[in-house]
Amino acid sequence: MKLNVSSQSPLYLQLKQIIKEDIQKGVYQPGQKLPPEAEIGGTYGVSRITVRRAITDLVEEGVLHSQQGKGSYVRELKEKRELISVGSFSDMTTASGKTPSAQILSNRVISADEKLAETFRIKPGDPVLKLQRLLFIDNQPFIIEVSYFHLGLMPEFEKFIGESPSTYQIMKNRYDIEPTYSEKTLEVILATEFECNLFHCDRGTPLYQLDKITYDDQDRRLHYSQSIYVASKVIFTINTGKRGKS
Repeated sequence: MKLNVSSQSPLYLQLKQIIKEDIQKGVYQPGQKLPPEAEIGGTYGVSRITVRRAITDLVEEGVLHSQQGKGSYVRELKEKRELISVGSFSDMTTASGKTPSAQILSNRVISADEKLAETFRIKPGDPVLKLQRLLFIDNQPFIIEVSYFHLGLMPEFEKFIGESPSTYQIMKNRYDIEPTYSEKTLEVILATEFECNLFHCDRGTPLYQLDKITYDDQDRRLHYSQSIYVASKVIFTINTGKRGKS
């Protein structure tokens, strides 16, 4: 396909529009690398300077992002996650019209160390469930999660993990326990080899680490988790509720 050289619209603007339309049609998927500038220029019959200007504009508009020495990529759409909400991963994902799923990496009962004992207000050595999972949205890896559960409140919880991708749903159905609020801390870390293998990202990629302690309506600590997200794939929001009339 060649661009219209007789059009009043500059060639780089025509090329920008074509690339945008190709992204909308799914020719280029979120996260996918665009062909080299020379190849794009050959396809549309324009110079590399024209291609570079079109790509530069698309980067500035947030449609693409460039990696030094690696090329240009379609920017991935960010998933929104509410920081104040106590809703489960599955509930939030389903509410957005997407499909959650989970891969269990490990599921075992351990003896609480001093930190876990303090977290759950139990004795060191008491049993705690440690669950490590890779959580997916529409079959794409989204969260690496390590969770710990208070087995004194939910005995044999490890036996029911496969029943649902939502551990909160299992709590409710099996033990009539429902999380009501949580404490969270958020920081930025860099990907190690472990995260790179699961997220298929580069070493040193910026990640969000979200630590959370979840409580029930009796102020019992049910669950402690550490969730890792690729920073480019998520945006955290804070909803403080409706503003009252002044």
